[in-house]
Amino acid sequence: MIEGAGLVHDPPPQRVPNSNRALRLTELARDRGVHDALHHRLLTGYWSHRLDLGDPEVLVAEAAAVGIAEADARAALDSEALAARVEASTRTALRNGVGGVPAWSIDQRLIVPGAQPHEVFDSLLRRLGHRPLDPGEDGRE
Repeated sequence: MIEGAGLVHDPPPQRVPNSNRALRLTELARDRGVHDALHHRLLTGYWSHRLDLGDPEVLVAEAAAVGIAEADARAALDSEALAARVEASTRTALRNGVGGVPAWSIDQRLIVPGAQPHEVFDSLLRRLGHRPLDPGEDGRE
């Protein structure tokens, strides 16, 4: 499924990193308007390039690539305020029935667990009253 979606897959390292600091950093990125860019870099880095998302130096380098200053990135990694935001988000997800990663919340009405084929999402969105995108409308061709 991964390769079929046009993604590169290089199985990640055997050791699963503690992603707490990465999550804190993505909250800073959200505040700076670069969340999507950093999120994409971190996921691609982990799944396609075996980056250790528990390594502060990796995180600082990825943050710099989306325009976050090194000092700001380093401060975010140990920020208790950002940790509290991550914890609150996690509590909300658990309360809403999310039990693993990935999980997708659709219209705040439905939780879809795990990686699913594109067709599953198309079907669910149609059932919830959304129209399918025209080919190429989502940026994919």
